[in-house]
Amino acid sequence: MKKLFSCVLCTFILLSVLPVYASFENPSVVDEAGYLMQSELDYLSRELDRIREKYNFEIAIYTESDMTSGTAEASADDIYDYQGYGAGQNDDGILLYICSDTREYHFTTHGKGLEYFNKNGLIYLESKVTPYLEDDDYYKAFSVYIETADELLSMAKDGNPYNEKSLSTKYVVGVVFLCLSVPLLVAYIMMKKKLKKMKTAVENDYAANYVKPGSMDISVSRDLFLYSRITKTERPKSSSGTHTSSSGRTHGGRGGSF
Repeated sequence: MKKLFSCVLCTFILLSVLPVYASFENPSVVDEAGYLMQSELDYLSRELDRIREKYNFEIAIYTESDMTSGTAEASADDIYDYQGYGAGQNDDGILLYICSDTREYHFTTHGKGLEYFNKNGLIYLESKVTPYLEDDDYYKAFSVYIETADELLSMAKDGNPYNEKSLSTKYVVGVVFLCLSVPLLVAYIMMKKKLKKMKTAVENDYAANYVKPGSMDISVSRDLFLYSRITKTERPKSSSGTHTSSSGRTHGGRGGSF
């Protein structure tokens, strides 16, 4: 009896100190659109399951022909929320959603996924995956998605989530403006100096010397209003990168068409 009690006690202690890993009920790859051969599906599933267990973090791929909801973003969120994706108490994870009919994709993130795959991280992930989607090389796109997600998760695990600042539009425009304006300014100064040396005409500040007396008679003067122009500026949207899904949960994400 004492031996049995000791075994039960030891088992309880071991379970209490070992880390708790999520139980992933959903398959890591659902390919309803039929992009993959069975061998490709099996390999990608094994790779995703390996990363799931490695980081205790949801990472999945879901493709379909007809959208679950009205938009790619809503479809990705609803599949994640209502089909039980996510790891841990906060359902941490990321899911790549693709609709074959509309040729749209969306990355949806939740829980720690918002931090691990922040705005800049998603831009980086998107830049790696979309070139292969555009070429209809879905197996390669999914493979790169897995490799890049593994890279970003490794950085986050070390306490340094990807946060490389992408060049802003203003910065790029400024650099282009400087590159074009400086040579033009130098050329303008040089040409002005040369033209000044060639100028022999005497400047006349008055036009009266060029007008024939009695040749101009202005009897009527009117101002006519021809047209008006109205310029509208779109109200800027929130740049937080998060939104609320139909289930009321907060998601991050990024998507587009290919």
